[in-house]
Amino acid sequence: MTQFDGETRELEGNKYTIYMLGPMVSHDLLVDVSKMVGPALGPVMDVFLGGAAAGKDVANTELDAGFFSKAAAAFFGGIDKATIRNVITTMAEATHVDGKPLKGIFEIHFRGRLHVMYMWLAFAFEVQWGKSLGALVNTIQTKGARLGMAQASQSQGT
Repeated sequence: MTQFDGETRELEGNKYTIYMLGPMVSHDLLVDVSKMVGPALGPVMDVFLGGAAAGKDVANTELDAGFFSKAAAAFFGGIDKATIRNVITTMAEATHVDGKPLKGIFEIHFRGRLHVMYMWLAFAFEVQWGKSLGALVNTIQTKGARLGMAQASQSQGT
């Protein structure tokens, strides 16, 4: 896919084509979304990076109900309607559905189909930021693994 080609996926009987946003628009939206969901990542980082630092096998860590309730509380507590509306509106401007711009038919297209809107939005996130977030996750995993190895080396040396 080039910057000008869209990526197409069929969802619930409609073909959605998402086009790349301009780099600064994409960046600004990603920053807004990150500020909104960032606090929910705290419990995740505590478990996985904290576990790696302690030399634990984080891939096989069992997560208790407290983990999920902390992450959910942080996630839903950080939701900002204006940010979400801006993201949805901007993504709609970069989307065609069945060959037509989604922007002009958005309200009628998703009326009674909120679940489809969420599926489309997840697809739009994947197209816009999948590679960027993949690189970020890879960096975090690599740093966590290095941190775990460093901690293990220190504990063996003492």
